[in-house]
Amino acid sequence: MFHMNREIYDKIEELGRLIADSEPFKAMKLARKASAEDPQAVAHIAKYTELQQKLEGLMGQKDLDFDQIGEMTRELDEISTELNAIPSYRAFQQAKQEYDTLMQDVTDVLQSVVDPQIQCSCRGNCAECPGCGQEEE
Repeated sequence: MFHMNREIYDKIEELGRLIADSEPFKAMKLARKASAEDPQAVAHIAKYTELQQKLEGLMGQKDLDFDQIGEMTRELDEISTELNAIPSYRAFQQAKQEYDTLMQDVTDVLQSVVDPQIQCSCRGNCAECPGCGQEEE
């Protein structure tokens, strides 16, 4: 089931170590830990998850109760707003977004190397791009 050669595996492993040592990844890990240790954030996440599961169950029923669905949706929105007001959770979301951006950039560069027809991750700002080697238009 393993379909790559050792050289590819070694390079992926090296990339993984570089990503694990990157500031976005380290910041996300610290922010995740802080959020997971914040009782207020933990309580809101648990409440949100529980309500979301109830809503999913309700949506799977044959006869939908649109009033109840609407009420649960409003309650989910309210909990989400409260959750996003918690500093530790907000910090985690910001750090996660920065990490997700890094990972998207990694994917974009890999795709542009494998298939040069795919636009580089610099998205037209080639002066800032260490990978494509193209001159800015």
